[in-house]
Amino acid sequence: MNRVAVLSIPIVLFVFIIFPSYVFGESSVLREGIEQHKQENYEEAIDLLKKARKEDPKSSSAAFFLGMAYKQVMDYQKASEHLSDAVTLTPRIKEALIELTEVLYLWGKLDEAKKWIEIAEKEEIFPARIAFLKGLVLQKEGSNLEAVESFEKAKSLDATITQAVEVQIALCYLKERKLKKAKDRFQAAIQHDPQSDLAGFARRYEDLVEKRIFLERPVRVTLGLFGQYDTNVVLKPTEASLAADVTDEESYATTTTIRVDYVPIIEGPWIFNAQYSFYGNFHDKHSTTHDVISNGIYIAPGYNFGKYALNLAVRYNHTLVRNPSYKKYVDSFSAGPLLRTLVGKNNILELYAGLDKKEYFRPPLSPEEDRDSNTLSTYISWIRLFKDGAFFNLKYEFSDVDADGRNWENNGHRFSANTSIPLIEKLKLQVSGQAFLQDYKYTHTTFDKEREDKIYQGSLGFTREFFESANLVLQYTKTRADSNIGIYDYKREVYTAGVEYRF
Repeated sequence: MNRVAVLSIPIVLFVFIIFPSYVFGESSVLREGIEQHKQENYEEAIDLLKKARKEDPKSSSAAFFLGMAYKQVMDYQKASEHLSDAVTLTPRIKEALIELTEVLYLWGKLDEAKKWIEIAEKEEIFPARIAFLKGLVLQKEGSNLEAVESFEKAKSLDATITQAVEVQIALCYLKERKLKKAKDRFQAAIQHDPQSDLAGFARRYEDLVEKRIFLERPVRVTLGLFGQYDTNVVLKPTEASLAADVTDEESYATTTTIRVDYVPIIEGPWIFNAQYSFYGNFHDKHSTTHDVISNGIYIAPGYNFGKYALNLAVRYNHTLVRNPSYKKYVDSFSAGPLLRTLVGKNNILELYAGLDKKEYFRPPLSPEEDRDSNTLSTYISWIRLFKDGAFFNLKYEFSDVDADGRNWENNGHRFSANTSIPLIEKLKLQVSGQAFLQDYKYTHTTFDKEREDKIYQGSLGFTREFFESANLVLQYTKTRADSNIGIYDYKREVYTAGVEYRF
């Protein structure tokens, strides 16, 4: 249903009931044109009413009905021309002011619509309907809370438009992210007249709001439990001569993940989100050397400027590795500005630049192997959103690693792409791939050459929602590290299956 149809129907009925008073003494062409309009034969009505206007250019009634006919065929420019005449010619047709204002609103000429609204308010012409139209204009301008005030005024002046008012107020609150208030207003619209078309519209939106309230709850917890089969836990080199004493490189593993997101709804332009994450990877073989526990914290306060948002992204990660008991392995801290902007309706562009500091706790074998580092990290990311939750993402990252040990200083270029595509109901395909190219800055002190690594990784996965908020996850990941220094050259495949639950 047209969101302003509630205005048009009463006025149109009113005009057709009394239209003989407008056309008393007028030509038969005008009368026939009005009759065709009444029968909803709008093209025929336009032809006849154009003739009527030529016969009598000063006829406000001919101008009014021709404007109404053009409005029905959605030619808002021509409709506004003739309705403007209907308002200014003598005798003036006051009902035309309402129709003209609505046409200007639908056409997007909001400033002109507001001028006619001011005139109507001064002359007290259909005050309830003018208040409703004023609310629509304010809503379209983004002044949603002011629009609510105008809609409330319209309802107080005319109880017959209560249901339409409740729906519009709900939409205003929805745009302002006041989801509970929006839900209450949709419920009020449904209760007012449960059998109407507007009630059906409100029910659909109420369901969407309930889902959005769940998705946008301030605290969100995700639990994951996965089984894995890893073909190369120890990163056994590809060259056989370098790995003669390396055996049992394959292992089953159990992975546990916990993620707690905190995304409060803050009124105004300030934004904030934070996350705690836990990752545990526990192996059947090599457990005393490769089991990992990692804890991470991410905080991103920011400000929404309208067309773009700017966050300060701060991340800390602490990792333990068994050796043979759990000991501190590495601490990582990064911080930098993150700019996010919407390009068009379905494209998100992200830009980031920051510093990353890493401290490794295991003593290096030599000063040249000291991996403690300060890294300049930047990236640009493009996300394309599609219907039904599908998306495609391209990302480029650059890193300049300034390590304490010269063997680990490098520049890195990472290219990645990933997509998620719904296949059938509750089943999604996820595909990703990346290439990480690292050029080391100095000749390696042991192997007497400048190290170059090319690490390629691809994954294919499926997620199936088998219970509300619970997903079955299947994934295959293959990694190929191509290095000109043999001990860093390896192949690896990981098969994963498990369950992820959100609440």
